[in-house]
Amino acid sequence: MKKQSIGVGLMGLGVVGGQVARVLADKAEVLAEQVGCPLVLRKVKVLAEDLARPQAKEMDSQLFTTDADEFFAEPGIDIVVE
Repeated sequence: MKKQSIGVGLMGLGVVGGQVARVLADKAEVLAEQVGCPLVLRKVKVLAEDLARPQAKEMDSQLFTTDADEFFAEPGIDIVVE
């Protein structure tokens, strides 16, 4: 059965994490075509100081958690990117 989407969990929103989030948003159509279904950012595990970063201000704050247990309990995550 083909997946309708692939849920992505992102650990961190620093230089690398911020760029991963940007690519997932900016290249969503290309990635979906290459993978065969959309890659959907489901949850971002951040440090409190990450919330002040410019990347965080561009994203839906509902995606963020500072709690690792909450991050790993997210049922919609299929893959984790560090």
